[in-house]
Amino acid sequence: MKKLFLVLLLLLQIPAISGNFQEEPSSKKIIGTWYADLNRNTRWVFSQDGKVYNYDKDTFKVMYRYTISNSCQNYSDDTIEYLTLMDKDGDQYCFRINGINKNKNGVLSLTKMDNMKSLKFVNNSKIVVSPFD
Repeated sequence: MKKLFLVLLLLLQIPAISGNFQEEPSSKKIIGTWYADLNRNTRWVFSQDGKVYNYDKDTFKVMYRYTISNSCQNYSDDTIEYLTLMDKDGDQYCFRINGINKNKNGVLSLTKMDNMKSLKFVNNSKIVVSPFD
């Protein structure tokens, strides 16, 4: 009887232990400063309040509101996350999120949906991006 009790107790602990290893949501992983891979003078700063600030060198250029969801404009897929940027005029810009800091590689990989152009950002200006990231 004691063995059965111990086995049941152990089985009840497994979900609690495995729940601690859930991946952080994209809305949290994107927070911070990201430097454009091809031009490290350009940076996007994502804040927790749903705003992203764009800088060139140290000059502020524009602020967008952003959301991350499974749809953007005419695109919708439960297995894909999209980043939507909205400017002060209500114009929307849609990006597919390919990865945010996968395996702690420091890379934000996006695809701009209107022209399918790949964009990469790094969270440390000294990171060298692999073509496979």
